[in-house]
Amino acid sequence: MKLINKNLTIIVSTGQGRLHLLESAQSLNNKDIQVKVITGWLPSKYIPNVLIDFFGFFLGRSKLSVGLRKRNLYNIKSTHIFSCWKSEFLIQILFLLSSIGVLKRDLAATIGWKMFGYESRKYIKQADIFHVRSGSGQGNAIKKAKENGMKVVVDHSIAHPLELYQQLLKANNGHSKDIDFGEDSRFWNMVLKDCHDADLIQVNSTYVKDSFVKNGFDADKLRVVHLGVRQDFLSIKTNYAIQGVPNILFTGGFGLRKGANIIIKTVSELNRMGVRFNLNIVGSIMNDLSIPSEFSDLPNVKMHGHVEQDKLKAFFLSSDLYIFPSYCEGSAQSLKEAMAAGLPVIATKQGGAPIIDRENGIIILDDSVDELIQSIVELLGNESLRAEIGKNASSTIGSNHTWDKYAYNTLKIYKELLTK
Repeated sequence: MKLINKNLTIIVSTGQGRLHLLESAQSLNNKDIQVKVITGWLPSKYIPNVLIDFFGFFLGRSKLSVGLRKRNLYNIKSTHIFSCWKSEFLIQILFLLSSIGVLKRDLAATIGWKMFGYESRKYIKQADIFHVRSGSGQGNAIKKAKENGMKVVVDHSIAHPLELYQQLLKANNGHSKDIDFGEDSRFWNMVLKDCHDADLIQVNSTYVKDSFVKNGFDADKLRVVHLGVRQDFLSIKTNYAIQGVPNILFTGGFGLRKGANIIIKTVSELNRMGVRFNLNIVGSIMNDLSIPSEFSDLPNVKMHGHVEQDKLKAFFLSSDLYIFPSYCEGSAQSLKEAMAAGLPVIATKQGGAPIIDRENGIIILDDSVDELIQSIVELLGNESLRAEIGKNASSTIGSNHTWDKYAYNTLKIYKELLTK
């Protein structure tokens, strides 16, 4: 039974950059609901990738064309996709200025995101729901939606800013000087303004919801909807016997927030203990942490950089376990992808994944090298536990974390708002 009839029209506003809301828009459009999308720059197919990447070089963004081409939505009419390219170009210029000390990054982000909201206003019309990424609703975007009779869903995909700040302080040994925002951040206060202005806030994990409730938000205003994971990632791993030297995998941005400091210390200690293993790090190296050469030069550590999604499958297949000691997330897709593949995972609760300790993963305390070491040693020595955890993890994601399920649960939120 359909929740809402075909006459429903939704506007999805993604904000700066490319995040999950593009996938969200496509999954919703598959439900015979008319979806319109407001996003950033959509380069013409006639602009060669080499030219886009040349432009990206000056912005410090390698392989820019890969990210921008992913904004092409295969099942949404081109007449229903709107580009706020001016504000995206502006924010890149502002970030360049902040990198040379002309202005603070927090101010650059605030101006750029507010300008996105301002630029998006002309497309906010003739719809029932305005589904907007947090931070993109200012510049009077949410105000315009409400003036036009729309209900507003603000989509927020990381922990409450105060939780994020406190966790980064922990990761940085209590030092705030290397954290590019504080409790008085203009940008994050703008994000929170969107959340306060919303009719409902949609978040991607119970961890995010709990962080908002802890910081004063009404639980009744928050709804958890899990993002989908690619179905072709399911059950890639089926053989849990270790062949030769064990392979440990990390995927995602390798930086402070995701626990890179914990991984570096863990590798050093495991090597000192004589534990045999290889560590594969797949993802960009973030600039918030200096990677010591005594780590990156180790023969059993390989840093592969950014890898396209389809090429991740080979890493999932060849790995024996997966680690993700993050300090703060929303619900890390990279972690959920590893679970979908059937890898036994070791992660913190702050990773936001649907892990039940020792059933479909192992939960460790954040900021704990000792717990990560103990869990790695235990899993490497126990094939039956690896198999049980890995198979259960894949089942969890396959059952409850599909894009069809995401669309169904999001439509329930729309129905709830429209029938109030």
